[in-house]
Amino acid sequence: MTYTRSTGHTGRGRQTARGAAAGTVTGALVAAAALVGPAAVAAPAAPAPEVPPAVTATTLADGERLEVLPGGGVATQPGFRIVSQDGGPAGRYAYALSGDELTVLPTGRTGRTTPTRTDLEPRSGQTGGRSGQSADESGRSAGSSSAPRGGMAGSAAAATYPVTFSVANSVQETGSLMRVWDSTTWQPYNVETEQFALRGTASLPPGNYFALTVYGSYDRPNYLLAKSFKVTSAAVKVTFDQAGAKETGIRTDDGSVTRTTAAVSASLPNGQIMGYAGGGRSQVFVTPFIASGTALHIHEVQGRKGATRQRPSPVRYDLSHTFERAVPADPVAEVRQADLAETELTVRGGGQYRSGFLQTVPNTPYGGVYLSSNVPVAGFLTEYVTPGLPFSRIAGYGTHTFELPDRTLQQGVHRGESVGRAPYAPTGGKKYAASRLRDDLVLYGPFSVSDSDGAFGRDAGATQSYRLSADGETVTEVTGKPAQSSVSLKLLPGQRTYELVRTVTRDGETPFSRLSDKLISEWSFTSGTTTTRTDLGLPDIGFRVSGLGLRNETGPTPSRVIATVNAPEGTPRLRGLEFSVDGGTTWTPIPVEGSSATAEGEVPVPQNTRYVSLRATGSDERTGTTVRQTVSRAFAGPAGVTLPPRTAGATAVSGVTVNENKPLVLDGLAHGSSAVFPVQFTATDPSGIAGGSFLLYQGAYNKPDAVLADGTAHCRPVDATTSTCSGLVSLAPHTELGDNALAGVWKVAVAAHGNDGQGVADQQEAGAFRMMRKAVLAAADATPEPVTAGGDLTVTSRLTASDWTDEGYAAFAGQPVTLQFRQTGTTAWSDVRTVTSGADGSVTTTLRAWKNGDWRWAFAATPAATAASSAADHVEVK
Repeated sequence: MTYTRSTGHTGRGRQTARGAAAGTVTGALVAAAALVGPAAVAAPAAPAPEVPPAVTATTLADGERLEVLPGGGVATQPGFRIVSQDGGPAGRYAYALSGDELTVLPTGRTGRTTPTRTDLEPRSGQTGGRSGQSADESGRSAGSSSAPRGGMAGSAAAATYPVTFSVANSVQETGSLMRVWDSTTWQPYNVETEQFALRGTASLPPGNYFALTVYGSYDRPNYLLAKSFKVTSAAVKVTFDQAGAKETGIRTDDGSVTRTTAAVSASLPNGQIMGYAGGGRSQVFVTPFIASGTALHIHEVQGRKGATRQRPSPVRYDLSHTFERAVPADPVAEVRQADLAETELTVRGGGQYRSGFLQTVPNTPYGGVYLSSNVPVAGFLTEYVTPGLPFSRIAGYGTHTFELPDRTLQQGVHRGESVGRAPYAPTGGKKYAASRLRDDLVLYGPFSVSDSDGAFGRDAGATQSYRLSADGETVTEVTGKPAQSSVSLKLLPGQRTYELVRTVTRDGETPFSRLSDKLISEWSFTSGTTTTRTDLGLPDIGFRVSGLGLRNETGPTPSRVIATVNAPEGTPRLRGLEFSVDGGTTWTPIPVEGSSATAEGEVPVPQNTRYVSLRATGSDERTGTTVRQTVSRAFAGPAGVTLPPRTAGATAVSGVTVNENKPLVLDGLAHGSSAVFPVQFTATDPSGIAGGSFLLYQGAYNKPDAVLADGTAHCRPVDATTSTCSGLVSLAPHTELGDNALAGVWKVAVAAHGNDGQGVADQQEAGAFRMMRKAVLAAADATPEPVTAGGDLTVTSRLTASDWTDEGYAAFAGQPVTLQFRQTGTTAWSDVRTVTSGADGSVTTTLRAWKNGDWRWAFAATPAATAASSAADHVEVK
C-alpha cells in the first residue's frame, strides 16, 4: 500500500510506491503525486497515531489498477499510483488533475482504451472515489474530460456557443484528454471527447480561451498540444496542429546514456495539471506556446544505452527542467554533466535479485510523478542530479520498499549513501504509534522492515498478528492483517498490566529477500482507562551490524552488533543481547559494552551458518515498560553458503509447467511490448493448500545469472487436500532481458504452504523450459543458373534471429547451418554439407552440380533458437 504524508511543502503530497503489487509476477509501478490546494486542518490537542489513509481502487480500461489516496493532515495532498495487473511494467498514461478530480487515460498498451475518472478525495458521505466511467451509447466518453465539480463556468443566463475540437495531421485513432480554460480567469469548462477519435465539443460563452489535449498510443509518440482561441458570437472550430508540435526532453553531453522514462506536464495558474508519464524511451511532442502563468515541466531519467532489468544501468541521470510562461520553438533543455550534482548510491540486498528500483520525483509546488528505473542490487549506482532541486525518493526490490530522505544536492561531487543494509527491523520509536482512548487501543507500525541506515521500510506482502494478555489470560488476538494497516484492540476497564506480542511475518523464500522473515516485538506495560487519546510510548529496539557484504552476508572477520533502545520521551535502557545460528532454537548471550541505551558486542559466526538471528531486551525506566525484540534471519552467514530446498510436513508439489510445456518463442514484439504466458503446478497437503509462489531463473539458484519473474501463485482447490496453482508472467524482452545471451534453458522454482501453517515444500529446480529466439534463414540463392554439369555452383543465405536488444532481427553468427538438396521428381531432402555462419550471419559454399533439383539451407533448433529453413532455389543442370 502506498501512503501520502506531508512534505512541509504546500502544493504537493508525497506518496511511496513499491516495485510490484502483491500477488503479481514482476515489474515496477509508476507512482504519482497530485497537485491540489493545500488542506487546512487544525492541529489535534494530543498526539494521535499515524493512521493510514483509505485507498480507493479503480480498474482502468486496460486492466491496470489506479489507486487513489485521499489527503489528510496539514499540507498533505492526495496522490495516485498505477499498478500493473500482470506484474509487468505499468504502461504510459496521460492524466489530468482538475480540482479534486483525476482522469487517467492509458496510452501505452495495444488496443483501444477509454479514460477513467475518479475522485482524489471522497465527498461528504462517501468512502471512496467513484468507479471509472465508461463510454455511453452515443460513443462519447461520458464526463471523461469534465471540469471539477462545482467548477463549471458561466451562469445559466449567459449565452454560449458550440465549440468543436479536432487534431490536424494525425493518423491516430485513439482517445484523448481535452481541457479548456478561460485564459483571463482560468475557469475550467467541460469538454466532451469522442471515445476513439481526437475530437471533442464544448459550449462556451464569449471570451478568450486556452485549450490542451494529451494523447498517444503504444507504438507512437505522445503529444501535449496547446491552442489559444476566442469565442465571440458564433460557433468556433478549434484545431490542434500535431505537425506543429516539437519534441521535448532534456539532452546531456554524455553520449553513452539515453532516456529511460520521462514525465511531461503543463501547469496552469489555477493549480491544475495536464500531462503524461512513463513509456520508457518513447518520444513526447509539445506545441510551443505562450500563456501567462503557465509552465511546461520535464522530469527525465536517463541510463546507460542497452541497460535492462537483468542488466541494470550503473549510471542514472535524474534531470528536471521547467519552461516558465513560454514553451520555445525548440523545447529541449541541454545540460552538461559537469554542471550537475554527482553522488553514489550503494544498494544492498538480501536475496537473489540482480536489480531493484529507484523512484524519484522533484519536490516542487507544481507536483510530479514518481519515475522508476532499474538499479543494480548488491552494487553501486552513480547518480547525476539536477542541482539545487529537492527530490523525494523511494528504493526497493520486490514488495520491499525503503523511503529515502528528501535530498537537495548542489553542483559538484557529494558523499554517497547506502540503502538496504540489514538487519531489517522496526526502528525509530516515533514511527510506531500505540495510543489509548477510553478502552480502545490503536496500534500502527507500518515501517516493520526499515534498514539499519535509517531508511523507513515496509513490505506490502508482510502480515502481522497481535496477542494481548492480562494476568496470564489472553484478552484478544488478531491474525493475518497486512503489516502496513492499523489494528484496534479492546482493553479491559480500569488499570491493568498487559503483555502485548506483535509478530510480523514475511515470506523468507522470496528471491528479493530471505532476511527478516519474522519480527517479534513483546511488550509489558501498564495502562488505565483514559478520556483523551493517550500515547503509550511503547519502546522498540534497533540493530546495526558492521562488517556485512553487499548481500548482507558476514565477512571473514567476526561481525559486531549494535543494539539501541528507542523510548520516545522516556529513559531507555538495554538489558540484554543474544544471537542464534539455528533459527532461534538456541540463543547465545553476546557480551556487550556501551551506554545504558546502546550497547555492542561481537558475534562469532561459524562458516556453515546460513542465517544469524538477533534478540535484545530493553526497557523504559521512566514508565516501567519492557520490550523484547527478535529479528529472525537478521543477516546472512558467510558468502557461498548454499541454500538447500526447504521442506516441512507432508506438503508436496508436482506437475510444473511453463507456457503449457511449449517453448517460449519471443519474436516480432515492438520495443516495450510484452508476451504473457502461464506458470502452473499442483500442490497437496493433508490440511489443504494456503498458497504458493514461483520463480523463473537462469543459472544457479543461489547465484542466478538472471531472475525473470517471481510471484504469488493463485491456488484453487481441487479437493480438500489438492490445489492447482497458477500465475501469469508478463515479459517485455527488450526492456527486461535486453541480452540475446539469455536465450536458452531457464529453470522454475516453486513453493507451496499448507493450511496448518506448518507444511511447506520449496523445490528449487521443479522444472525447466526453453526461452527461444526465432531463427530465420533468407531464401537460398544459387549461382550461376543454369549451371553446366560438373560446374561450380555457389549457394548462399543469411541466418538471423529475433533481437532482444532492439527490434527486428540480428545476425546469428557461429551457428552450424546445413545445405540440403532435393532431386527433381523426389520429395526427400538430403544433407550435403554443414558450414558455420559468419559474423554477419551469412552462409556460403561452392560445390559441383550434377543433377537438376532444389537447394536450401536448414538450421536445427537449439535450446536458444528455433529451427529454420530457407526458401529453396531450383537449379537446372545443362
